[in-house]
Amino acid sequence: MQALLNAPNQAVTTDILSREDVLKIVKSEKKSFSILDVLVILSALLVVAFLGYLYLNPDKKGADVRNIHRSADVSSLLTSISAYSLKVGDIPEVIPISNECISAGHEICKVGPYDCTGLVNLSFLADTEAEAKVFSIPSDPSSKSVNGTGYYISQDGKGNITICSPYSERNVEVSFTRAVF
Repeated sequence: MQALLNAPNQAVTTDILSREDVLKIVKSEKKSFSILDVLVILSALLVVAFLGYLYLNPDKKGADVRNIHRSADVSSLLTSISAYSLKVGDIPEVIPISNECISAGHEICKVGPYDCTGLVNLSFLADTEAEAKVFSIPSDPSSKSVNGTGYYISQDGKGNITICSPYSERNVEVSFTRAVF
């Protein structure tokens, strides 16, 4: 019986590799990263990082908020001017007649102790007793003008008033036109 037990062990021991042979096999089977593998991984990480930046871009969110603010200001101004024009029965003469909204002399002046020379003075909106009374003319968040609001106004001479914001960001056009009569 002992001979039978030793016989299989002897067969196994002859099939067992030496330690050096095992290390050679392990080293040959061990794969390392090639330069191409590293470049593919890096490019995938860069794409993910870029998409994350586009999604979480704080500048875009800030610009969107400022553009919404501009749209609300322009709409509010246009509503006040429309209400005033309907109350008086005519478009105010201070609003320049032009096909272009953004032009020299079309910028709206701030209400208060400001010099409105060369600007459109809408202070009559603050003097009205209408429901759409304006206590102050809103200013564009990016406007650098001392006396101007950064918003421009014009009329086409046919009863349409246009107010626009040339400082809108990210190629968004903020411009509203309303037919008063």
